[in-house]
Amino acid sequence: MNSLSVVVPTYNERKRLPKTLAGIVSYLEKLKIDSEIIISDSASTDGTLEYVGNFKSKIPIVIVKDKVRLGKGSGVKKGILAAKKEWVLFMDADNSTPIDEVEKLMPYLDDNQVVIGSRYKGLEAERKQGVVRRAVSRLGNLFIGHITHLDFKDTQCGFKIFRHDAAHNIFSRLKTKGWGFDVEVLMLAQQLGYRIAEVPVLWRDAAGSHLRAGRDSIETLVEVMKVARLVKNNKNDEN
Repeated sequence: MNSLSVVVPTYNERKRLPKTLAGIVSYLEKLKIDSEIIISDSASTDGTLEYVGNFKSKIPIVIVKDKVRLGKGSGVKKGILAAKKEWVLFMDADNSTPIDEVEKLMPYLDDNQVVIGSRYKGLEAERKQGVVRRAVSRLGNLFIGHITHLDFKDTQCGFKIFRHDAAHNIFSRLKTKGWGFDVEVLMLAQQLGYRIAEVPVLWRDAAGSHLRAGRDSIETLVEVMKVARLVKNNKNDEN
């Protein structure tokens, strides 16, 4: 890896972002490669962008933003398409998977264009989710696998890295604006013929999540059903 863009989608992350951003900057400085940080904000109102604007860093920090909140998928897409480095990583602002976990993905970069972190494959999370949230998550992944035929243990982990050309090719086609975007990304990646590796990463259940286990999980599953039809129909149209 010669260069790296780190994309962090944000929405009202003023309380959680400082630790995450400081950790990213510190790690990239030690890594000593050409790098940039992209904060992709979805209309925060809590001072998130003011904090980022005043943050002092030797690593370039780029801000891209939506004027209205469109969803996590929209934020990640905008950040990815703004990235300019050889590899593009997106990670969550809550630092649930810290930046140094990218070292576990690095050995797979030569043979794959997409490498995704997994909370459920081979390693246990450092801090357990609550029973309800864990059950919803596991059942959701089973349902996603059933209707999309994606053979991954964890499609929803917010820690994924893409080769630059693959990132732009995939995300330029992305239509899902909400929580279900990960599924469309992986379906598109497979449809486009990219090699994908799934690698266990450390994950912590961070406090203050914007994801509501009940309502947002249902909305995600509805999105996933729409995504599955959309991607399959596009594939049929191309054939």
